[in-house]
Amino acid sequence: MKNTTKLAIATLSSMLLLGSIHGVVHAEPISSLNGNSLIMTIAKAPTTAEKKKIISAEIKKIMNETENTPGAVYLLCIGDKSMNGGSECQYYVNFPTFKTYENYERWLTKLKGPVVVEPQGMPEGYSFVKGEIQNSLSNKAFEAKVKAEGKGKVVYSKKMEWTEAGQIKLEYANGKDNIIFQVQMEYFPMKDLKYLYQSVDSHSEEDRKKYAKILRNKLHWREKGTSYEISTNPGNPLTKDELIELAKTMIRK
Repeated sequence: MKNTTKLAIATLSSMLLLGSIHGVVHAEPISSLNGNSLIMTIAKAPTTAEKKKIISAEIKKIMNETENTPGAVYLLCIGDKSMNGGSECQYYVNFPTFKTYENYERWLTKLKGPVVVEPQGMPEGYSFVKGEIQNSLSNKAFEAKVKAEGKGKVVYSKKMEWTEAGQIKLEYANGKDNIIFQVQMEYFPMKDLKYLYQSVDSHSEEDRKKYAKILRNKLHWREKGTSYEISTNPGNPLTKDELIELAKTMIRK
């Protein structure tokens, strides 16, 4: 055996001896002469208890960040799915909500694509109640990137930067009557649909009783992969034609 090779092995043996004291050793690649190479990485794998501690700390950090940042979206992926209920990745989100239309409008400057705006000719007496924006959590490219970056790690997380809404809801009210304007991106290709109206009264008496808390008068349509809807409470006097007029100006594209 040549002296250079013996020296490399002797050096590695010394590093291993030190490793028995410190617990973890990362041996740098050693390039040999004569076209041969010796590459070795030695590391002590974390125990299950240590993994749980690492994962718990990362989740706590993300939850603190999302709770204090409206609009924050994080994807967290865990190397060992059995330590996450069988799921490899999960989102942590804080969807922004609004109590005034002015605050909602400020958020619109960050968004691209179709969004809901207050339509022209709003019925008299209606005022803004609340608004909500959700981003789309169907982003395969982002998920693939996070999984690739976190490969081989106990846990890995990344913040999603988003500029397109997955869903928007605005609610207006006038006494006991209300209107909800909504836009939603479709996850699967769907054909365009012209204005389709369904009143609460069109449902059977049995369904009206069974689903009394959720049934609403609805005007629905789709354009280029996006669904739109205006709904009103049962007994609301606004007609289909009046809702269609509102529909014409409720979307900023």
